[in-house]
Amino acid sequence: MFFLLLLLLLFPTPASTGERWFDRHSEGWFWYERIPEPEAAENDKTIAPSPILPVSLSTQWIRKNIGDYLDRAIDEHTKEHVSQYLYLDRLVKEKAERFARVGKQIIESAPMLDENVRRPISPAAAKISDDMVQYAREQVLRKIAKVAGVVFYYQGRCKLCQLQAQTLMALSQQYGFKLISFSTDGELISDFPDSRIDWKPPQALNIQAYPALFLMKPPDEIIQLRQGVSSYIDLHNRIVDSAHEAQWISEQEYRSTLIIREVWNDSTTNPTDLVLNRLRNIIQ
Repeated sequence: MFFLLLLLLLFPTPASTGERWFDRHSEGWFWYERIPEPEAAENDKTIAPSPILPVSLSTQWIRKNIGDYLDRAIDEHTKEHVSQYLYLDRLVKEKAERFARVGKQIIESAPMLDENVRRPISPAAAKISDDMVQYAREQVLRKIAKVAGVVFYYQGRCKLCQLQAQTLMALSQQYGFKLISFSTDGELISDFPDSRIDWKPPQALNIQAYPALFLMKPPDEIIQLRQGVSSYIDLHNRIVDSAHEAQWISEQEYRSTLIIREVWNDSTTNPTDLVLNRLRNIIQ
């Protein structure tokens, strides 16, 4: 009894404590203690589509919510849910049709937006336009042929080189290009009996495949056209493009050879300035 009184005197129990710690058993031992579930954050809420559609169905609202309506119609395919999605889908299509109709009216009244200006839509008009372009291209090719020739590196035993030789002969006969040919294997192609033999072409040409074609303007300008076989039409285009890049023909001459008309470049107004001005008018 004496020892019990001594313990009570040394470790008094606070009067404000309504429950003794020894009576709380396993508190503090985390594998016994039940931890309360954390409350969900206020912002972490699943946004479900409203069963009542808003009066103002803006495109922004539809873009944000139509996916939810589709998901609910698939997962809970009641007549109400499926009907809501289908009506929304129809509304989107109606908006798109109205947009396309107005856009068509604007495009047809704005030459810089109308594809018919870039190239005629009518088959008959397109044929006439293509013929005009073809005539302009022929004139440009004849002009290039007066100042430049085609250099042809080949191997006589190469079947592809023999095929390319026929194309080059037709090009020369049609437009007057001078042909300068080199055989790198000592075998001559019959169409080019005057070919020179060059066992080691200049490294600067970087020839990796035969046939190899170059456009040369005396005294020292040379441009690679193509390594590998080129068709007759492709060769036309490559010669014109290369001459344009080298500034052997004018910008106007080059544009006359294009099937698609460059409307923006035809405008006296800078296209960037035009677009900015339109945007400023919209913002104001």
